[in-house]
Amino acid sequence: MFSLPDLPTLRLCSLLASAAYGALFLILWARRRRETYLLHWGVSSAFYALALVVFEFASRLPSGVGSGVGFGLIAASDLLILSGMRRFDGERPFVPWMAAPLTATIVGATLPGMIGLPPAEALALSRSMGSAGLAICVFVCALAIWMDARHDGALPRRIVAGALLAYLPGYALSIDVQLAAPLRPDLVSVAPLLLRQLLLGILNLGLLATPWERALRQLKDSVLRDALTGAWNRTALKQHEASLVLPEMSLFLIDVDHFKSINDTHGHAAGDAVLVAFSGRIQALAAERGGLFVRLGGDEFVMLAPTVDDRDARILAEQMRAIPDPSITGLPPYSISIGISRVKPGETVLSQALARADVSLYRAKARGRDQVAA
Repeated sequence: MFSLPDLPTLRLCSLLASAAYGALFLILWARRRRETYLLHWGVSSAFYALALVVFEFASRLPSGVGSGVGFGLIAASDLLILSGMRRFDGERPFVPWMAAPLTATIVGATLPGMIGLPPAEALALSRSMGSAGLAICVFVCALAIWMDARHDGALPRRIVAGALLAYLPGYALSIDVQLAAPLRPDLVSVAPLLLRQLLLGILNLGLLATPWERALRQLKDSVLRDALTGAWNRTALKQHEASLVLPEMSLFLIDVDHFKSINDTHGHAAGDAVLVAFSGRIQALAAERGGLFVRLGGDEFVMLAPTVDDRDARILAEQMRAIPDPSITGLPPYSISIGISRVKPGETVLSQALARADVSLYRAKARGRDQVAA
C-alpha cells in the first residue's frame, strides 16, 4: 500500500508545480503583453509557491507573522485568479470587496500568535482561523467565477470554479482537526496539500483553456461572418435555417440602389463605406427585433425577423428603408429597395420565401427604387 507522504515532500512538490505553472503564464504574458489576465494568473501561482516557502521558515519569524504572511499569500493567489478572469472579460480586475476576505484571512492567522496564548495553542488556532479565512476566500472567488460563466469559455470557467470549491473539504478538515483533534494530526497538514496536488493541474488547465475556447469560438464565428460588414454570411444562414423557418418569420430582401454607379463615381472605398455604415445600422435593428441579418453577396442582403402580421412587416421594412442618412458626412447619397415575403405554414426551407422576396424586390425596383414591396 502507499504510505502517506510527509509534509516537506508535499510542500516541495506543490512549490515546484506552482512555480512551473506560474512560469508558463508569465512566459505567455511576456509574448502577449496586452493579455494582462495571464500576468494575474502567473502571479497567483507565484504567490502560492512563495507561501509554501514562508510556511517552511515560519518558525524563524516572530510569533504569528509567518502564519499571517503565508495564509495571506494563499488568499491573494485565489483572488488573483478571480481578478485575472475579470480582466479577461474586460472588467476592472479589482473591486473593493476583495479586500475583505484577504484582510480577514491575514488577521485571523496572525492574531492568535500575538495575544499571549501558549505556542501550541496559538499555532492550532492560527491554522484554524487561517483555513477558515481561505475557505471564505475560495468560496466567494468560485461563486463569482461560476456566476460569470455566461461570458466566453463557460465550460473552462466552471472547471476553475469547481476546482476552487473542491478545496473546501480540505480546509474544513483542517479546521475540525485543529479545534477538536479527533483525527490523526499528520493528516491535518497533509490533507489540504494532497487536495492541492490533485486540483492544481485541473485548476490551471481550466485557466489555460479559457482564452483558447474564446479563440476557437472567434475562429468559428469568423467563418460565418462577412469580412467587410460583420454581417452573417450564406453559410451562417444555412446553419440557422432550421430555426428560422417559422410561420411568424418575415424575410426582407434588401438591395442598395445603383450600387455599381456609387463605385464608379465615388470609388470602391466609398462603396465599401456605404455597405459598412448601412450594415451596422441594420444589424442593430435585427438584434433588437430578435432577427438575423445576412450579406448574400455584393450589395444584396437579407434580414429575417419575427413579425405579428403583414402590416408589422411593412412597418419594419419602412424603418430599414429610412436608415440611409444623408446627414452622415463622407458617404455618397444612396437608397435601398426592399422586397418582403413571409414564411408560409408547412415550409421547411427558406428558398421559397427567398424566391417570393426576390419577386417583390424587382417590383420595388420597377416602381422607381427606394421602395418597399410585398
